[in-house]
Amino acid sequence: MRNYINKHKMPVFIVLNLLLTIGMNLAHPVTPSLMKGLNLAPHVFGVSFAAMCTTNFIFALIWSNVANGMKKSKILAISSIGYALAQIIFGLAHTEGTIYIARLLSGIFAGGFQVGFMSFIVNEADESEQSKYITMSSVIVSVGSALGFFFGGFLGDIDVRMTFMIQAVLHIVLGVAVYVLLAPTEVIDEHIEWGMIKASNPFKIIGDSRYLIRGFMATLLIVTFTTSIGSTLFDQSFNYYIKDIFNFAPSQNGIIKFITGLFAVILNIILIRRSRGKQIFNKSFLKTLFIAMGILAIIVGFIPSVSGFVSVSLIWFAAYTVMIPALQNSVLSLKSSPEEGNKLAGLYNSLMMFGKIFGALLTSAVYTINPVSSFIVSGTLFVLSFTILVFSKHD
Repeated sequence: MRNYINKHKMPVFIVLNLLLTIGMNLAHPVTPSLMKGLNLAPHVFGVSFAAMCTTNFIFALIWSNVANGMKKSKILAISSIGYALAQIIFGLAHTEGTIYIARLLSGIFAGGFQVGFMSFIVNEADESEQSKYITMSSVIVSVGSALGFFFGGFLGDIDVRMTFMIQAVLHIVLGVAVYVLLAPTEVIDEHIEWGMIKASNPFKIIGDSRYLIRGFMATLLIVTFTTSIGSTLFDQSFNYYIKDIFNFAPSQNGIIKFITGLFAVILNIILIRRSRGKQIFNKSFLKTLFIAMGILAIIVGFIPSVSGFVSVSLIWFAAYTVMIPALQNSVLSLKSSPEEGNKLAGLYNSLMMFGKIFGALLTSAVYTINPVSSFIVSGTLFVLSFTILVFSKHD
């Protein structure tokens, strides 16, 4: 058995990656129902997401440095079991304060997942197969997210709080499985040093990369931030709006995100094939994408019917699944060396997460004033991003 796992550790990892991703998304479609059931104000949904994004951002940097001296399977196991405990607290919460505590804890361990998945591939896959497994992992994330929303939605129709408990049990089992199956396959001299934690200061990372923020790169990083705010505004408002205004059941939310996940898989496979040997994610592509997403978001804010609202939103989500790899590729295509590429990746991820934090807080403020205005503000941010690209002088 051990010899078999050692020989096939990457396929085993991919299967566990899928199951962990499904587990992480089980509670997402029931979260609006939990908060509405507690009669909490709309701002709690956005603030709690911002809390999770904040600890996710901080601890993703810490986990990435700790990964230099710890087995990646151990990081995944700790993250899975820790996330389970955080979700138990979330599922049993009855007050606003408890929800914030649960979300802060969830973010700590969600950051570990992101680092663990990618680091395991980079360190354990043969160099000639790393790109294959990175692509497979990105597709797995889309498929797993879609399936997690789908199954979680139907579980939520039965019992909202039960969904959190099932999620927690699944993550505890998977955490143990990851450690038992994969830890023996890793050969590493484990050691944790204070310097690893100290080097995780996000402002230091940005400061060390300031010399890269020039010309068209500066423009790309600015629109990375503005579109991250706009995307978070749209996504968070949509998730709460369909429960708050249309009173959707968790399963309906799950089905919508399942369809979105399928869009993500199909569109990304098409783009991967079309981009072989050529750069299709250029300035013109981004301008078209941003203005389309801006117009769609604004239109959504003026559609009163359920079918029209959902249909246009699905088109927006399809465009969003294209925007993420388009921005990533545009930023990284301007690197002049692998070291510069690593710094650009750090800058990109930092600005994306800052955008999510600000976007979640902005959602809380804007949605509380007028739910529809959240989509209009989101669209305006995408139009602003389009305008910034139009007037940029470097290509």
